[in-house]
Amino acid sequence: MHFTQSEQIHSVTFGHDGRPVHYPWLDDDPELLFYIQRNQNFNTVVYEVNLNHEGLLNIHEPIRISWLYFDEARKGEPRELNMIQKKLAYGYHFRVIHPDLVEFQFVSYDNLTLYLAKTNSGRYRVFLKVDNTDICLKMIYVYSEDLGVFPQVKFADLYGEEVVGDQPFCKRLIFE
Repeated sequence: MHFTQSEQIHSVTFGHDGRPVHYPWLDDDPELLFYIQRNQNFNTVVYEVNLNHEGLLNIHEPIRISWLYFDEARKGEPRELNMIQKKLAYGYHFRVIHPDLVEFQFVSYDNLTLYLAKTNSGRYRVFLKVDNTDICLKMIYVYSEDLGVFPQVKFADLYGEEVVGDQPFCKRLIFE
């Protein structure tokens, strides 16, 4: 069976072995860069631009990371990541290229290079290149299985839009 690009995106986006349709979408916010959701629960890891009091990018820590809880007891409550989560899973390594351009990789997967950059509109976004296409990243869905102390990631779906043409984009990274 052959699918068009939009059918593939629809299939992955709406629950066919990908992000479940009932998962919450975060509202777009000027500080929001992207977020990560996982198959274990609705709780979401949020990546936001970290600006100093003058509105400039904090080049010592350009991205703030926090949990956004969706369970009944703590609904909507943001919390900081613990040290293990920062060092082994959701943290990042970065290199400042320019005061408005930062290259970074996740500590858990350094094969994916991302760029935090200021757009012409003045907003910061995260970009990456996939198959020679420039993408603005919006969300990542991670599927993992609990097989011991740490979950084993099986795949991650990258969601965003193409920089040229604003077409929706989805790419699955499979981990073996």
